[in-house]
Amino acid sequence: MNQKSSNDDRPKLSTRMVGATRYLMTVAVLAVFGGATVLLIEGIVEMARAVSHELFGPVLPEQSAVSLRVAVIEAVDVILVATVLFVIAFGLYQLFVDHSLRQSLPPWLQIDAIGSLEVRMAGMVITVLGIIALTQALEPSREASGRSIGFEIAAVIAALSLFLLQEGRSRHSESERDD
Repeated sequence: MNQKSSNDDRPKLSTRMVGATRYLMTVAVLAVFGGATVLLIEGIVEMARAVSHELFGPVLPEQSAVSLRVAVIEAVDVILVATVLFVIAFGLYQLFVDHSLRQSLPPWLQIDAIGSLEVRMAGMVITVLGIIALTQALEPSREASGRSIGFEIAAVIAALSLFLLQEGRSRHSESERDD
């Protein structure tokens, strides 16, 4: 009888498997965090390179302003992607490893569900695509007609506007539920 009760005290296999995912998710969080760190450093280096090239490089007045804008926007894009990846790493950590961390974080960094991370990732992808379209439109070597560039920019603006409208509605309904 003692042996049967000791078997009943052990956690079930499914409980142990769920508990073990915590360790695997810790590795995934560290991987995302490492990737975000490398991207952040790359963004900082890109920004420093763009500014130093503008300040100390050869002066080409007709291309200087546009190329500086493109370089700075691309550097900011890399920094924003890194920032979103940091938020995703913290969110995964909260959801799978340490739920108590949520109380010590600022509200904008608190994640309650995996869906919140998906929305942030989708927003990041849409932002990156918008920035790619913007940098392509600003490239002075672009050989497209003004009409096709206009349609491309209009399509990107419409997609970004639709996303922001939907995101605003989502946040508004979340704040109503919280009240």
